[in-house]
Amino acid sequence: MSLDVSGKLGEAHMGELGTFSGVDTNEHAQVLRSDGEPIPGLYAVGNDMSHVMGGNYVGGGAAIGPCMTFGYIAAQHLKQQ
Repeated sequence: MSLDVSGKLGEAHMGELGTFSGVDTNEHAQVLRSDGEPIPGLYAVGNDMSHVMGGNYVGGGAAIGPCMTFGYIAAQHLKQQ
């Protein structure tokens, strides 16, 4: 038995494992405007923020720690607001 999926799934393209040039954030994981001021109520963590490893990806799963850490930091900051 065979399954013909030609043309039904779209084209495959090479891509990135993660991002390293996401939005800029401060120490509370708040997204920053172009003037460096935080946008109230907007937070980013994980691959959505500029990566803490500065563009180096040491291996699969390397973003898990920073994601969990900055998720916690963002939650603590929100709790204090």
